[in-house]
Amino acid sequence: MKIVHISDLHFGHHDPALAEGFADEIKAQHADIIVASGDFTQIGTESEFKLARQFLDKLETPVFAVPGNHDVPAVNIFRRFFDPYGLYKRYISPDLEPFLETKGVALLGMRTSRRARLEWNWGHGTISRSQLAELKQRFDEASPDAVRVIVAHHPLLFPTEPMVQKTKRVKRADEALEYFARLGVRLVLSGHFHLSYVRTHDHSGRVQTGEPSGVSESAAAPILVAQASSAISTRLRGESNAYNIINIGESISVAVREWHSGAWRTKQSA
Repeated sequence: MKIVHISDLHFGHHDPALAEGFADEIKAQHADIIVASGDFTQIGTESEFKLARQFLDKLETPVFAVPGNHDVPAVNIFRRFFDPYGLYKRYISPDLEPFLETKGVALLGMRTSRRARLEWNWGHGTISRSQLAELKQRFDEASPDAVRVIVAHHPLLFPTEPMVQKTKRVKRADEALEYFARLGVRLVLSGHFHLSYVRTHDHSGRVQTGEPSGVSESAAAPILVAQASSAISTRLRGESNAYNIINIGESISVAVREWHSGAWRTKQSA
């Protein structure tokens, strides 16, 4: 199964020229499904969601999406607290935590964004204990031999290299990874940091260094945690616009396609 993994489009703070040809670039990959791990918009306005919807309608491939923190309205405080995902449900997807089994892969979305948090930065993410408690029941709907994949917006592991902008992992990241391992999850897809990298987390709970960028592959057992950079936004953090191409078969491979010198190119491993 071939997945195109995109994240952090940030319509409203995007590069219009890059966005114009991005749908054609994705279609040229002939993926089975597109995974979009949140932040479709910049401040969650209706005009931004309309731009995101127009882009998604060009793709001609099913999209599996979860919301990001920027998809919760930032300026309209009334809407943020009383209808935080109304526009997302209208223009992107009615399901905030979708589940899909296709071609031997079971995809499960987790909403990590929140309308508010008990700290100054409401953009940080959370995985609640109730979300974790529901995972086994949700995955029980899938075939026992399906490859299990989690999709969330906020990262569960930091990159191996220094970050331009300091920020946090999702709350309860370690607890979540441990539970994912017990459930046999093989792959976690996220965004938020605007960085491309892959790390592994094995079933003993040890975090291992993976390829910080480029191509990475896992044959069995360890969870691959694959982060996608910002696909088309101008909010870059020391790295080019990029997205991931993932192939799932007997093994899982992750390759990065980055925007470089006016063209999309497959990034080679470091």
